[in-house]
Amino acid sequence: MCSLNMRKRKLRFFIRAFLLCFFSLVGIFFLLFFSVRYLANSDYFKIKESEYFFGENIFRVNLQKEAQGLSKRYPYYKRIILRRRMPDRIVIDSQPRKAIARVKLSEYFYVDREGVLFYPAVQEDANLQLPLIVGLDEEIPDPRSGMKYIEKSFLTTLDFIDSLNKDSNLTEQLKIKEINLTNVNDVFLFANTGCKINLGGILSLHKDLSILQNLISEIKSDFSKIEYVDLRFREPVVKYK
Repeated sequence: MCSLNMRKRKLRFFIRAFLLCFFSLVGIFFLLFFSVRYLANSDYFKIKESEYFFGENIFRVNLQKEAQGLSKRYPYYKRIILRRRMPDRIVIDSQPRKAIARVKLSEYFYVDREGVLFYPAVQEDANLQLPLIVGLDEEIPDPRSGMKYIEKSFLTTLDFIDSLNKDSNLTEQLKIKEINLTNVNDVFLFANTGCKINLGGILSLHKDLSILQNLISEIKSDFSKIEYVDLRFREPVVKYK
């Protein structure tokens, strides 16, 4: 009899504990439900300072989805991140793309190191003196702003320009105006000084960069006095004006 009463007391204890946990969870659920509903509909949390989300409740904005939409709308920016600033602001953190060249295709584009085409966002960027890449019309027949292009000769040329930009002395001497990729076996570089340089094949651009660096120190002259340089041979051919 004592054992039976003990079992009944334990059963009643577990039932009470279960009911207490159940009703506590139900209470927490309703508390959270109505709290979230209040926050999502309260005028206190309506966005007051934003070009894109004015009047929307700050909790109803899908930050990741909206950031992706802005990135597609404004490909000039490499990264766009949205953050909530309570109680009524959405902060946009953006990183613009850095153009290293212009590209002449069906129209003119700017391009970053990764091969993404875009239009300049402000007039200051449009006035940048950047080298112009030509001769890629067949490789990129349908160019679009915001798209990344991985055509081999295109990326190799961008890598060449990026490496050249790291040498301030060479960059200052050459002042590249144009790189012509019409024939990838005879890539031509034109400097603002009037110098024309035959870089040879597209695959030799990295080697050409080191040759040009050595050439500057050897000839001890600026490129404004040089008319033509041919790097297709073992020894560079230099013709002065």
